Amino acid sequence: MRRTRALILLILAFVAAIVTTTAQATPKAEASDNAPVTMSDALFWTIIDGTTADEAEPEAQLGALREILTGLSMEEVVAFHDAFERQMQRAYTWDLWAVAYIAHGGASDDGFDYFRRWLISKGRAVFEQVVAQPDSLAEVLAADSEGVLEFEEISAVATEVWARKSGRTQDEMPMTPALRR
Repeated sequence: MRRTRALILLILAFVAAIVTTTAQATPKAEASDNAPVTMSDALFWTIIDGTTADEAEPEAQLGALREILTGLSMEEVVAFHDAFERQMQRAYTWDLWAVAYIAHGGASDDGFDYFRRWLISKGRAVFEQVVAQPDSLAEVLAADSEGVLEFEEISAVATEVWARKSGRTQDEMPMTPALRR
């Protein structure tokens, strides 16, 4: 159930290699040391995929994700959260909402949010397949013995870790302005 230290070290090595800072288009004399950190989709999915061995037990998957995020800097945790929200936006399509509605027997706004979080928790291959071809959800459900299509808690892991590291509340975690709604 627990990820090996080698996996965590590998993921942290990816973090060091892939996480980049975005530069503001300002003169060097005015450049800020507070430029936001961004996370590539590749690194985001490496982290998520590193927890999918525990996906059958949501609490175990949350624990594995918490452990990985705890090893990141606060800025990298924010970048992970922003990357999670980018994937949520990618999965916000009418076709996907329709298949979620059919598969789940209904899908309110919140229900569709929880469904998309569940879809992200399944890992990159499943996510990309279902976003590209929503009807392929039937294949995923056939392979999933539980048939649970919600995972609300996964979206709060980054804010929980950030709050614990910073000593502030989850609501105080900074977000990329484009993701605020």
